[in-house]
Amino acid sequence: MSTVRPGQPTFLSLGLTPALQRTLILDRFQVGGVNRAREIRLSAAGKGVNVGMALARLGGRAWVTGFIGGDSGRTVERDARSRGAMPAFTRQAANTRVCDTIVDRATGTVTELVEEAPPIGAAHLARFMKAALALERRCDGLAISGTVPPSLAGRAVYIPFAELAQQLNLPWVIDSHRGDLQAVLAFRPLVAKMNVEELAGTFPMRGRGGRAILAAARRLTAAGARHAFITDGPRPAWLVADDGRAWTINPPDAGPVVNPIGSGDCVTAALLDAIWRGRSVLQAARYGLACGSANTITPIPARFDPEPLERLARAAAATRIA
Repeated sequence: MSTVRPGQPTFLSLGLTPALQRTLILDRFQVGGVNRAREIRLSAAGKGVNVGMALARLGGRAWVTGFIGGDSGRTVERDARSRGAMPAFTRQAANTRVCDTIVDRATGTVTELVEEAPPIGAAHLARFMKAALALERRCDGLAISGTVPPSLAGRAVYIPFAELAQQLNLPWVIDSHRGDLQAVLAFRPLVAKMNVEELAGTFPMRGRGGRAILAAARRLTAAGARHAFITDGPRPAWLVADDGRAWTINPPDAGPVVNPIGSGDCVTAALLDAIWRGRSVLQAARYGLACGSANTITPIPARFDPEPLERLARAAAATRIA
């Protein structure tokens, strides 16, 4: 591995729609039946919040953003702070959304029930933009996560942050897709990350085989991304550089899967943290997959154990594509 940079980095984990996550653990889940949860756990969530909490878990400092309100918003803020993140939320009157994760112990399946975020008004958006851009100037790196909610569709919210990151020469990654991602590719993100389903929703693909994934990933680098990182759950991920090099990387096996929710966010966090600490993007991608795998064996997103990550990263075998 490359030389580790000393110190504690500060990151901006930019997201718009935090959530209060209710994780319900059942012995067996029956559609249409009466289901009694054995355990119910509440936690802060939303892609940007998950990334920020994971960055804190890895030893960094991370501002987390988005719009919160009501009792559910206060719970999100308390939990995010208790887990090491630095809340920088914009308050509004509407309650923060509540999303449910149903973990079926009998089958090992996980069902996600996602509530849409409440509308965001122009005045709240202006406050958010001013505060978050000021924070970005104080940070060592930027992670943009998720898509904008329907109430902000077409507003290109991410462009000022991408432009500022380019001006400041910050390492920045984006985990998004479709128009929200395409709007910022010209600002040269170090890594544009998404899963295969999101890639297919961004660019037309002929099938889901390796050639189709590789061709679509190269469209991301042709549009401006310096690297495209495409994950596919437990299947090999793809890393494509803008100079034509490409690899597949096997996610390591951390153990029996308990809850995969938030694993992609942990990949994003570990990827950015490793890049800041001087690792190559390929090394950082392996470390990111290690963190994502470690997250799958925990019931609550972004509460992984950091201790085995180096070992898991070594097990994330990378193969160069000729």
